[in-house]
Amino acid sequence: MWFFKKSIKDTKIFDIEESLIEADFGPKLAEIISQKIQKDPQISLETIIETMITPFIEIIPTNFYKKPTTIMLIGVNGSGKTTTIAKLANLFINKGLSVDIAACDTFRVAATEQLTVLADKLGAFTFKAKDSKQDPASVAYDAVSKTNKDILLIDTAGRLQNNTNLMNELNKIASVLKKIDKNAPDYTYITIDATTGQNALDQVIQFNKFCKISGIILNKIDGGAKGGAIVRIINELQIPIIAVGIGENMGDIENFDINRFLSKLA
Repeated sequence: MWFFKKSIKDTKIFDIEESLIEADFGPKLAEIISQKIQKDPQISLETIIETMITPFIEIIPTNFYKKPTTIMLIGVNGSGKTTTIAKLANLFINKGLSVDIAACDTFRVAATEQLTVLADKLGAFTFKAKDSKQDPASVAYDAVSKTNKDILLIDTAGRLQNNTNLMNELNKIASVLKKIDKNAPDYTYITIDATTGQNALDQVIQFNKFCKISGIILNKIDGGAKGGAIVRIINELQIPIIAVGIGENMGDIENFDINRFLSKLA
């Protein structure tokens, strides 16, 4: 955006709002930002966005209060859930924590095979369906009942946020886990493709209705994302960003860097 990080006192508010909307901030947030600029024409867009985002940035937790700590990953198809599971497992193992994985995407055999291969490379055990008829919630229940590791990572099938039946299945998995531990899952992270744009907001809103989201992991942040949708999600839903995926390798996950994000937004 041409006025980013600059004094914008001579810029028309209409032009600012239009540019923000084009960058996926949405009309409501664009108006809020424009009003802030009107009150203080010397302020930079960088400062405004940093103020909005910073309170909702959290680091990937590695100090857990109980064993096992259950972490469930959810998201739409193609948002990078399975690879993110492997990245998180790698990160935790490198921190000296033991990890098991529950492959609850029972609809795609290829997904379970992919996850098993990745887990084997890390030395992590994978709980998986005994056959194609086993319910995903049953796999999760079996995993939580039998694991003796520090962390249990639960992979779920990708699903569109408007598919009510599949969304109800997520709620079922969480409900089954609570039969063993009322606090399970301890964390529920949604993976978001950072290039998705405004649809990302709807994804988070709809998924959050069926299972309370603890944090957001942004994948493909190294791609061509405009970034405004991310700011909008934080501003409207106040769900923290805990990590970003920056590639396909095991180590390609890191904490959200506000300065790097702002530099890409410019």
